[in-house]
Amino acid sequence: MKCKKCGEEIKTGNLYCSKCGAEVQIVSAYNVMEEEFFLDFQNEQMSEKLPDRSCVLRPVLQKKNLYAASLTAIIGFLLLVVLSFAVKMNADRIQKDCVQDEQVQLVQLLADADDQGAKSYLKQKISRTDGELTDRFWLAWLCGRQNDRDGQIASLQQILEIDPENVYACRELIRVYVEANDFEGLYRFYDACAGSGLTALFTDYLVEAPEIEIPTEAVRAGDTLTIRAAEGLNIYYTLDGSSPVTNGLLYYAPIKLSTGTFQIRAVACNEEGYYSNVVSAELTVQRRYQLGMPAVTPNSGEYLSPQTIYVNVPEGCSAYYTWNGSNPTTASKKYNGGISMPEGNNVLSVILVDEYGNMSSVQRVNYIYMP
Repeated sequence: MKCKKCGEEIKTGNLYCSKCGAEVQIVSAYNVMEEEFFLDFQNEQMSEKLPDRSCVLRPVLQKKNLYAASLTAIIGFLLLVVLSFAVKMNADRIQKDCVQDEQVQLVQLLADADDQGAKSYLKQKISRTDGELTDRFWLAWLCGRQNDRDGQIASLQQILEIDPENVYACRELIRVYVEANDFEGLYRFYDACAGSGLTALFTDYLVEAPEIEIPTEAVRAGDTLTIRAAEGLNIYYTLDGSSPVTNGLLYYAPIKLSTGTFQIRAVACNEEGYYSNVVSAELTVQRRYQLGMPAVTPNSGEYLSPQTIYVNVPEGCSAYYTWNGSNPTTASKKYNGGISMPEGNNVLSVILVDEYGNMSSVQRVNYIYMP
């Protein structure tokens, strides 16, 4: 047992502390037991009245931890959004600056009248970035200024491939075809736009095509070919397959045909100088027929007095003859009237040839004139 005043160990049986002299208080075992029991009882009562604090504090702590974790996640997410937005804004600013720099470069080339440089620049940009419609419009404009018609058409066609309903590209391409008198190209373009809303843009430029009337029966030399078109339209045609727009002859009456094969192409043209689509046909013209042999008088025989020989030549034909027994041709002597019968034993050979080159068989007449 220790002194309550100084803490010195008090020997058994001493009533005073040997160090400080304080009186030692004696507490009975009962009182000690009573105090411990009371404390135990009090603790027990308190435990029944109050719930286990660990059970109460655990969910509270768990909620606090959850709130803290959620708040941390939200703050982290917001920071990530802000950072992403900042990165995007920076990238957009860089891209915008690059676009502005490219526009400045193009404007500078155009201001310097460096059309070729601007054209090369646009081609490189389009090949590198696939370009915008604006770039392709600029390229088409530059090609037109340099009379690069193929490049101009190609640029406008590419715009329509990207945007099939682009009215501005369609109008410009129509204008290019019309100014170049390339109406075959115009009608190909028109056919390509069939079914779209762009066909109405062609109305002022379309002309009804002519019609070539091909006979159903065999065509022979001397037959005629008729081409018809709407009233008020002129017709131009060729027979050798060339363009009737650039090489055509003006049609004013049915065409008289000779022997041969023909590639006929025809086109109609209105007062404004706009042409129709070209129509074509292939036509083989045969010889009409073999002409009948010419009638010659007098007939073969012996004659004692001089005679005049006559050949019956039909209208549209000519007669050619020889006296040496050979077959006459168009290079032989041409019959122009009565022929004097020569003395001796002679054979007259005669043929007929019409204006289309058709020929007859050879007519031979033997005259023996002995005066």
